[in-house]
Amino acid sequence: MHLTGRDRLLASLFALQLGAAAVFGVVLVERLDGDGAQSLVQAQGPDGAPLVLASAGPSAAAGTGGTSGTAGSAGGSTTTTGGGTEVSGDTQEGPGVGPAVVAKGAPIKIGAVVSQTGAINFAASAQGTKAYIDKVNAAGGVNGRRIVLDLRDDQLDPARGRQQAQQLLADGVFAFVGWNAPLTENGIVPFLEQNKVPLVGAYGQQQEYHSRYSFIFSSSYGHYGFQMGRWLGEQKSENPGVVFIGNGSQAADDGLEAGFRAGLKSTGRALPDDNVVVVDPTKPSYDDVVTQFRLARVDGIATVLDQTAYNRLQQSMDRQSYKPVHVAVPLFVDPTVRQGASTEGTFIATDVELPGSGVPALQEYESTVRKAFGAKAQINYIGAVGWLDAVIFVDAVRRMGDSITREGLIAALEKTSPAAGGMTAPLTFGPFTKNTRDINRCLKIAKVVRGKAAPVTDWRCDSQPF
Repeated sequence: MHLTGRDRLLASLFALQLGAAAVFGVVLVERLDGDGAQSLVQAQGPDGAPLVLASAGPSAAAGTGGTSGTAGSAGGSTTTTGGGTEVSGDTQEGPGVGPAVVAKGAPIKIGAVVSQTGAINFAASAQGTKAYIDKVNAAGGVNGRRIVLDLRDDQLDPARGRQQAQQLLADGVFAFVGWNAPLTENGIVPFLEQNKVPLVGAYGQQQEYHSRYSFIFSSSYGHYGFQMGRWLGEQKSENPGVVFIGNGSQAADDGLEAGFRAGLKSTGRALPDDNVVVVDPTKPSYDDVVTQFRLARVDGIATVLDQTAYNRLQQSMDRQSYKPVHVAVPLFVDPTVRQGASTEGTFIATDVELPGSGVPALQEYESTVRKAFGAKAQINYIGAVGWLDAVIFVDAVRRMGDSITREGLIAALEKTSPAAGGMTAPLTFGPFTKNTRDINRCLKIAKVVRGKAAPVTDWRCDSQPF
């Protein structure tokens, strides 16, 4: 089933309407008074068991930002790490504020929008970013300056996310760091360029790889598609299929599909049009997709889904005893995705070393987040990405010395070491050229063995555009 552009647009609009609701459970917000407030957002997992979505303790130092919960405009709840209030009204067009220069000795205020509730949940990214910033502040800050982190939850609602981005700048944010809000990010590049504010680390949408102000450390969908398609071809899939969540952007969807086709073509194989399925995040069942692929004799699938979607897909595959060659993204081995006999042998394409791999940078991330959040810690791929974003930002600020400006931050980031962060293949930094900033071009393949991802290949790099 190959959807038309109109079908994809309708699916995206439907997803936007439903995404802001907490569709997977009841949201509870608990607030504690003190040096900082604490907020716990809890929802039900795919099996009805409680699933911690976001948590944060008091800040490492007074004034560095605790966590507060505020009511959303639709009567829902959000979690924000750091002070600040929610705003209402459409602020997409208006210019922001925020300092282009941070005064000597003043704290450096950064902000992030992370989807922590809704059909897609990346709260672990917020935990990773906050844990590293708190660790830096506890050690005296960067060149004697504290970093003030303000985290917002767009609840997978792009209009809400745009409002929050505007409010963050109005509240004096110097730069955006550690974003993980796929729907909000789709339209954020004009806002970045209008306000000349850097975005350091994010989920990574198509436009963000083509902005001077945006630094994305995860591989683009072009690279993901190419390496996943290439792997299916190398596994001798004669009739491959792909399933991915629509991005709300035709350019992003087309880029991902083009990557799959190019990767398969590199092995002498092709992707039939009827075997491309684009879904929305709230799709309740994958029975129809599995039936379609079984009847078409699809023998290999590549999937780009979120955690809850992977649970539903696997349930549908199990019900129909469908076991093709399967290559998935790292969310397939998230702790919230149930592993069992039928998931054994699934391949994972990843651009960041996976938790549990024993890599020193990953071990530091894991131990710090566990210490900061205890039983509420979420250790996963998304959390590692949030940590990596903060590490690279702090490294750039440290190299800037006493002169903290937005233009200076961009220049420092462009001179970052390829080995920065210690969690990826060597990264490609440098000046913004040919309207592209393509920093992470490599992925490796792992395989699910006894419920964990065991490495199969080393880093595999390509130049697939996106």
